[in-house]
Amino acid sequence: MRLGYDEKTEAFRDQLVAWLEANLPDSSLTVERPTSSADIPAWARQFQRQMFDDGWLSPAYPPELGGRNADLFEQMVYLEELGRRHVTRSFNPQGLGIVSASIVSFGNDEQIERWAVPIMRAEKTAALGMSEPGAGSDLASLATRAVPDGDHFVVNGQKVWTSGAHDADVLLVFVRTDPDAPKHKGISALIVETDTPGLDRRPFPDLGGPDQVDFNEVFFDDVIVPSTNLVGDLNDGWRICNGALAHERAMLWVMWSQSLDNMLDDALAELHGTPHADDDVVLDRLGRSIMDSHAIRLLGHRQLVLLCSKLATPVNHAQP
Repeated sequence: MRLGYDEKTEAFRDQLVAWLEANLPDSSLTVERPTSSADIPAWARQFQRQMFDDGWLSPAYPPELGGRNADLFEQMVYLEELGRRHVTRSFNPQGLGIVSASIVSFGNDEQIERWAVPIMRAEKTAALGMSEPGAGSDLASLATRAVPDGDHFVVNGQKVWTSGAHDADVLLVFVRTDPDAPKHKGISALIVETDTPGLDRRPFPDLGGPDQVDFNEVFFDDVIVPSTNLVGDLNDGWRICNGALAHERAMLWVMWSQSLDNMLDDALAELHGTPHADDDVVLDRLGRSIMDSHAIRLLGHRQLVLLCSKLATPVNHAQP
């Protein structure tokens, strides 16, 4: 069985393909590459801004937020076509996929206009302040404190593994605002500008070598953050955290399966006409990889149908 889409979804695909063919940056411009996950080259900023203005950056959003109210199946073909062309929506993936998305989901209109839209239009970049030296994957054990004081918070503590922080304009930081509450219930989310006095970013390299600098330690020493930068309600950070990670993971399988398909196509093209083309071991490994690709896609479609059922979304957009 080969899954397909209805006419409405395929028309959406055709519009996207036409836009991409007309607007993809010339390869001569894309030589400049980012130096971190919050560093966006000028050509990429321009392309991301054009995607936003034309409604192709975040298609599920309304037009004023860079989208076109796309349904789940339209989002599927959107990711398929970007993956097929190796198109990156943003070189600040956490800023676009987690920080701005979280502000749109949980913030107020003023925060969306002040922070989320500039991040989506590549006018600002953002990083995510979650992990700490004593609280890596266990976010609920975080110790960075934010103490309410009149119309602001006073933040003290440390984050680590904060990708791109040294190039980011803002951080979405998860902090403890009620030390006496159960650890999952005393957390809040703050937007913190990185040029705020008392905030110190210290980048360090990863195992890729001394030039691979993306991670940061971030120190907060009596950092003053306005109360208006609180995202959502006080002590509601655990819910926001889960929403943020859901944004990061949503439909990743579409891009991954397409990337795997692209790699397999390249491998088959390289293999053709070589002595290895008749090697049983090589062909067996390729066959296993092709089956893995199909399995990822079928499992993803299965989850999509389950999601549609929960949302009461018609599933007949995908026709066998």
